[in-house]
Amino acid sequence: MGINQYAMTSFNPDMQNEKLAAILLVIVIVGSISVFLTVTYGEDILNALNGKKTGEKVIALGDCVDVNFIGRFASNNTIFASSYNDTINKIGGTPLNLFVSTNTSESPPTGYEDYTNLIDDYYVKGLIEGLVGLKEGQEATIGPIPPEKAYGIYPKAGDNFTIPDPSSGKDIKIQFVDVTADETTTLFVVRMNYYSPGEKTTVYLSWENATVVTKINDTKVWMYTTPPEDRITNFTWMSYDPYNYITTIYPENTSSVTSINDTTIIVTHNPQINAVFLIYSEYNSYYNYYYGYDYPYPYYYTVVSLTNETINVSYVDESTGETSYYDFNRTVTIVRNESQDITETYTTPDMEYFLSEMKNYYLPDLTFSVNTLAGETLIYEVQIVKIYTSA
Repeated sequence: MGINQYAMTSFNPDMQNEKLAAILLVIVIVGSISVFLTVTYGEDILNALNGKKTGEKVIALGDCVDVNFIGRFASNNTIFASSYNDTINKIGGTPLNLFVSTNTSESPPTGYEDYTNLIDDYYVKGLIEGLVGLKEGQEATIGPIPPEKAYGIYPKAGDNFTIPDPSSGKDIKIQFVDVTADETTTLFVVRMNYYSPGEKTTVYLSWENATVVTKINDTKVWMYTTPPEDRITNFTWMSYDPYNYITTIYPENTSSVTSINDTTIIVTHNPQINAVFLIYSEYNSYYNYYYGYDYPYPYYYTVVSLTNETINVSYVDESTGETSYYDFNRTVTIVRNESQDITETYTTPDMEYFLSEMKNYYLPDLTFSVNTLAGETLIYEVQIVKIYTSA
């Protein structure tokens, strides 16, 4: 009974209504202040009151940014590029549209397709990394950026790098043997070291691992071929033309070694009339694959006649029905102790393409470059115009 009396005496309706009205008044006042602050000062103050970040835009990976810049050589402070028309007063011009990503194969967000992490088709890693953490409107100096994080290291004789060869499972050492320049042309002599002394390799497709590397110097490799015992008579001859990317498979089991000594091997082909040669063109195979045909797509050449020197074949074009005729040599002479040049000479455009292919397909972190700015340490003065966040 005592407890019920206490409960009844402590409940006062008028007092409860007054408290509720006071609470509602506070909510209305806070709401009004929030609207006022939002309209007058923006979301930053409101976010700060609510314990949130103040909304100051900071560049993060994945963002797109508009950047004004002045690029200077660290060695003498000379300007090599700028987005400003007037570099002294830093006015005019068009900002760079940069996609802040350390992955050159990554695409910018939808709607920002005009943004890229390349500058003049080159990835300046040090600049992209230096943008991260800068704020919208901020001016900063990024650098000095060393060549390996700028436009690359210009190669010199003796420089080398190694790429993996998926077909053989071993590494291939590529070395710059010589770099020469005159008033008009720069030439790069590159040594492709695929081999090591004593290694067995396949030079002739029909004779797998039948060739031994006997000697190597700076420019050449020497190899000695001995046909395997089970591929001397009545085997299938195959040849490859590396200049036209064509593989030819002769009629099955119609080739034999007819002469062999210390210096030469002679292979003679004895196909029957109407026997078939198969020709695979890498270019045409890709074309046929692209348009939905089987890959690889062979071309069939039929033996029409033979002489002591040649095999005459015909080919019927399926699309036109026209017949063409070609001749293959009846015999192949192989030099047993054969040398091959293991160097290639490139002009600057060819070397630029070569290094680009190596970087794209084998070594993403390859730093060698023949860009005109290669070898230079750089400094960038930047001003962040606008940040488009990916968050």
